[in-house]
Amino acid sequence: MEKISKNLHPRNKFNQEYDFKKLIKHVHQLKKHIQILPDGRQSLDFRDSEAVFLLNKALLESEYKINHWDILPNSLSPSIPGRLNYIHYLADLIQAKNPKKVNVLDIGTGSSLIYPILGFLEYHWNFVAAETHIPSIQHANKILNDNPYLKKGIKIRQQENPDHILKGIIQPNEYFDAVLCNPPFYKSRDDYRQTVIKKNQKLHQETESSKTNFQGLSNELWYPGGEKKFISNMIYESIELKDQLGLCTVLVSNKENLKPLKAILEYHKLIDIKVTQMNQGNKINRILSWRLNK
Repeated sequence: MEKISKNLHPRNKFNQEYDFKKLIKHVHQLKKHIQILPDGRQSLDFRDSEAVFLLNKALLESEYKINHWDILPNSLSPSIPGRLNYIHYLADLIQAKNPKKVNVLDIGTGSSLIYPILGFLEYHWNFVAAETHIPSIQHANKILNDNPYLKKGIKIRQQENPDHILKGIIQPNEYFDAVLCNPPFYKSRDDYRQTVIKKNQKLHQETESSKTNFQGLSNELWYPGGEKKFISNMIYESIELKDQLGLCTVLVSNKENLKPLKAILEYHKLIDIKVTQMNQGNKINRILSWRLNK
């Protein structure tokens, strides 16, 4: 069982414990997943993927009035507080003088469209949401159709070449103040499976189970060479497109990857290289950021 974190970004509206009574009013199915802790507080089994999804759906409906939000079956189910953390830290890094005119590129938006939704509603940023997986694009478009006011600030664009990250998405004469990305972490399906089995063993769950409270499509979870290779490719492509980009940011899950990635950035004399730590309960994520222009 997981306790609710209070060490999120100071502006994160989910720093307080969840009001389950309020959330159940928005998503009634959440009620069956409520558990009572020994001290009488309500909580969820955060190992249950359905419970986690319904919680996040309820958070979006109750706090942001998002209608009919859903994800493609078996796709990545995002943590709303965690994704909002990235948005707030990105805002700190951007430090825009006129935040209402910020253009942001989201790489790998997925079927949830979650970063553009949160960034648009919190900061009124304009987004291009890039994705390779056509069913995910179709699903994300349905979210826009169900919430048409989001179309004012969000456009979805297909990355037709899965070997490219930024190239092919950024159009001529287009400029993005910031890029954000939650990259694939694993090197392959087998790497993903073995990592989850080890995690379950550590948590005293089924010894050979690869079941996890999060799921994901192959393009969301693994990439040849893993996280380090993906981010390395992203860095090199950002250099090729340096005249069209301001701040580039990417989540780094494995801290061992930071040193070699920073070495690439420093070798190419990129500026304002930073590692920003984000906390969410016991989980620590890091944003690696660099600028292409002063």
